[in-house]
Amino acid sequence: MSIIDSLEWPGVRHHYDNRVRVHKELIDLHKMRRVVDFADLALGISDEAGNYSAVEHGLGPKVLSTNLNASQQVFKLASSFQSLKNARAVPELIRKANMKNLQIGVGSEISCLINPRVCWVANTRTIWTHLAIKHADNIAKAEEELKLYREADPSSEMAYQMWSAIHSELDVALTRIAELGAQRARAAGVAPGDVIYLWADAIAAYLYDVHHRNNRRRLIR
Repeated sequence: MSIIDSLEWPGVRHHYDNRVRVHKELIDLHKMRRVVDFADLALGISDEAGNYSAVEHGLGPKVLSTNLNASQQVFKLASSFQSLKNARAVPELIRKANMKNLQIGVGSEISCLINPRVCWVANTRTIWTHLAIKHADNIAKAEEELKLYREADPSSEMAYQMWSAIHSELDVALTRIAELGAQRARAAGVAPGDVIYLWADAIAAYLYDVHHRNNRRRLIR
């Protein structure tokens, strides 16, 4: 039995639909060049579904307050993501943007929400899900390995290399997670999402939230 067999697929589908909604809103805001509104959504400020990574670590306001013309810079970075045909360029584009408090976790999430058929999310949730499945549902091993990414100095070269490497791994991993999730969703009578990387993101987000919420409940008891 896989860790994803415990999921409630209507809930996963709700996560997916929410992210699709945000994607469409971002596209509309980008077309209208509503730079401030776009940045606020892309950083999870106006809607937490815009960027789970930024919300979880309180990074949205920090990005805006620690970078000159921050909203314009976020808009420009997203524009570079929108034209990509290969998501492996995402880490380097984030590096070149050189924005404080905007690293691969937050940046890759922006890339996926603006260009979801090409780009994927490399954040705590997707990495944790990948590691849990990689370690045959051994949650302790997944948590321990995840610490390497969460506790690394985000401004260091070593952290960049680590996150860049795991970002690359997630292409195949998330595609496989999406396929496994689609099989189980159909068996449960739920239509899977047709945008693979957003569907995989929804599975990872739901699985991570459920597992860690359950852990907190056990601790409270």
